[in-house]
Amino acid sequence: MTAQAEICINPGLDPAPFAEAFARDGVVQIPVFLRPADADAVATLLSGLTWNVVAPDETSDTLVISSQVIQKFGEAQVRQFLQGAIKRASRGFSFVHLSYALQDEYARDPSAPIHLATEFLQGRAFLDFGAAVIGQPQVDGVRVQASNYRPGDFLTLHDDSHRRDDRLAAFTLGFTREWRPDWGGQLLFHDADGQIERGFMPGFNVLTLFRVPRPHSVAPVAPYAAAKRLSLTGWLVRESTPPA
Repeated sequence: MTAQAEICINPGLDPAPFAEAFARDGVVQIPVFLRPADADAVATLLSGLTWNVVAPDETSDTLVISSQVIQKFGEAQVRQFLQGAIKRASRGFSFVHLSYALQDEYARDPSAPIHLATEFLQGRAFLDFGAAVIGQPQVDGVRVQASNYRPGDFLTLHDDSHRRDDRLAAFTLGFTREWRPDWGGQLLFHDADGQIERGFMPGFNVLTLFRVPRPHSVAPVAPYAAAKRLSLTGWLVRESTPPA
């Protein structure tokens, strides 16, 4: 992908049938969402990123563990913190996985190749397509990160409610190749009793949209998983109050 190239939605993809499914079920998957060559290029860029570990502290605030953090605090202290995050998972909300803060890094250096993806997700073509699918005309922007789940990584049950952002829907755009169902890592939706209502295996060039709030989790990735679980994940947001 050259510096002049753009990432584009697959030509001719009609949001209307996906909007019907979203209105009915509150969740929808859209396969072959990007032009295939664009999807291949984004997957290559994701594979080459310098990732940071993310996990919540005792107050559920996300801490970013970069190589600089490990150097400052030492591997033993970082390992102890991660063990605490894993232990808290038995009692409630927690997660451990790799992340790349697309929008924060874009503000530092918008010329990095991965920010073709950042600009696509922040652009009107993606926002308008998402708005058409979820039936919300006022989609003003996104909050988005790149995610990489390694063997043992997980995200426990939560519903994506947020104190500050007006989240209209959540999305994941998957770039995971040749995943086996017994490798875990499924996006799981749960009913009020905790039963699994629906689940999606990691996939390639597939966009998933679902209504917020909705209880969901990411199943732990098996220790023998032999592929990367890569995705762009985030939320479609409304920045301003809709007119009365």
